[in-house]
Amino acid sequence: MELYFKNPAKCWLEGFPLGNGRMGAVIHGALDHEVLQLNEDTLWSGSPYNGQTGLSPEVVKQAGELAKAGKYEDAKQLMEKKLEEAEDVQIYLPFGDLHLDFVEDNYGADGDTAAGTSPDSDTAVTDYERHLDLDRAVASECYVRNGAKFTRTCFISAPAQGLVYQIKSSRPFSILVHCDGAFIREKDYRENHFTLTGICPGRSGLKVIKENKPEEFLFPEEPELQGVHFIGEGCVTAEGGRVTGSADGILLEHVTGMEIRMAIRTSFRGFDKAYTEQYSDTQIRHMLAADLEKLSRPFEELLDEHVEEYRSFYGRTSLRLWDDVPKISAETSQYDLRERLAAFHEGASDPELYAILFAFGKYLLISSSRPGTQAANLQGIWSNDIIPPWFSDFTVNINTEMNYWMTGPLNLAQMQEPLVNLCKALVKNGQKTARELLNCEGTACFHNTDIWGKTSPATGKAVWAFWPFGEAWLCRNLFDQYLFTEDKEYLKEIMPILEENVRFCLAQLQETDQGLAICPATSPENLFYEDCSVAEYSENTLAIARNLFRDYVKGCEVLGLQNQIMCDVLEALERMVPNSVGSKGQILEWNQEFPEQDVHHRHVSHLYELHPGCGITPQTPELYKAVRKSLELRGDEGTGWSLA
Repeated sequence: MELYFKNPAKCWLEGFPLGNGRMGAVIHGALDHEVLQLNEDTLWSGSPYNGQTGLSPEVVKQAGELAKAGKYEDAKQLMEKKLEEAEDVQIYLPFGDLHLDFVEDNYGADGDTAAGTSPDSDTAVTDYERHLDLDRAVASECYVRNGAKFTRTCFISAPAQGLVYQIKSSRPFSILVHCDGAFIREKDYRENHFTLTGICPGRSGLKVIKENKPEEFLFPEEPELQGVHFIGEGCVTAEGGRVTGSADGILLEHVTGMEIRMAIRTSFRGFDKAYTEQYSDTQIRHMLAADLEKLSRPFEELLDEHVEEYRSFYGRTSLRLWDDVPKISAETSQYDLRERLAAFHEGASDPELYAILFAFGKYLLISSSRPGTQAANLQGIWSNDIIPPWFSDFTVNINTEMNYWMTGPLNLAQMQEPLVNLCKALVKNGQKTARELLNCEGTACFHNTDIWGKTSPATGKAVWAFWPFGEAWLCRNLFDQYLFTEDKEYLKEIMPILEENVRFCLAQLQETDQGLAICPATSPENLFYEDCSVAEYSENTLAIARNLFRDYVKGCEVLGLQNQIMCDVLEALERMVPNSVGSKGQILEWNQEFPEQDVHHRHVSHLYELHPGCGITPQTPELYKAVRKSLELRGDEGTGWSLA
């Protein structure tokens, strides 16, 4: 299982992602100017903040009354006017770039050509290949240039907590190693060592304004408002030749091999810890020293250790959809992935592609979420933009949950530990959100959060910004993991999270003509009529509450718990608005059969009871049939997860 290409990556999206859960890199395989774009999962703008803006109990109550009266547009406008006051999430930021510039690779017979010139762009390169070995989590390139054979190998080790990069050549070459980054403030290059120090911007000035253009990054002087501090350190070693350090980087001249070992550490100590309570620079350097000590061992030893540890997770599952493995491999090995996908698009049979996609998904999860790291964000841990799409946050109205759907089926329970820790952080902040913005007990989390555990609304339209059920949905992930492991100690750990979300959902239920429902409500991220989003109630919010209630009851039964909350839940389940079927035989998305603005909308939020919920199965044949009809009506014009 590998990704194989015959050309270097032309951009970041074509590069190979590497990661150990905490530290990430995207490697391009470029010939003359290789770039490793680096990330560390605690590099975020901002600092702890628990301000509650963007809504009020009065506005929510008034919007609910308008929705019950059928004044949906008025309810939406009232909500969105208040949401303009909300602060957005913070931004996941890149560490910076590690550059490897080949300053010359053409030598005379004596091998004494002076370094300092760029390679000739017309230099002949043959037999170029780059591979991402999914079985070993190793990226490599090999090629021949002017008769010299080059091989490059890179991986990021979880046991050694750092990046390892090696180049081998059959003839001498020269290369300059240097770094840059938007938030790197100081660089120090010595003969075999480099140090990069920086600081992330603070919270001030990051509220998104119109046209998604943020205000200028600010770096507050007040220690309690400062962003995360970070340091990266690396060691460079060479075979033969000469190594010198200067203000421009580390120059390796006439070497036949070189290796880089690099580690990154930050001051971040927790979602609720301001910079004054985080790790000091001295403590960061101690952690880096320990990392570099582990990384100082021989390359092959580090590689073997990395592969063995990675395979202990990756090797738990495999997928094969064909019988003749040698035949399939022989037929496809001559084509790179781009060629195979093009042929597949034209109708060629290539069942191995499905297995590669499966393996790649598993690889990305293991590489971006490990015990002790942060949860995988919108881009896992990989981002090269100072302002990435959607800030590369944790979007908890589908995306974060989707990152972790595979942990149970693939026997990767350990990889969900960061998600459990994120949920614990959200409970604390969410209690204040529920109390101050919605005037109820329990815990609430709106659709976007960040490393600081933001739970209040983000600025924007009500169709996505008014939806306080992010953690209630995440509870489905947490309990689903219990169903795979049946680990009672784990169940005891997550039950307090479930219980606080149960309290919130119970408090949100109101009497309607059809039974108990959550009013008002949206269906992420769909609209009805021309531009309405706030309805009396929605199937999505009801389905989240129903499944949370059922999971909580089951958890109480397993642990032998009896309490008033469980009694309230059982009573509520009997009286809640059930699934409804529309005139076309489809599952209704809102409290009545509204015309959808986009009949092919990519979100299928109203089908939650089928997946990830448990309420619609072949044992509920009429609803099962209605789900099928809903999918047929949506069609195949959407994107991503909804098509799957």
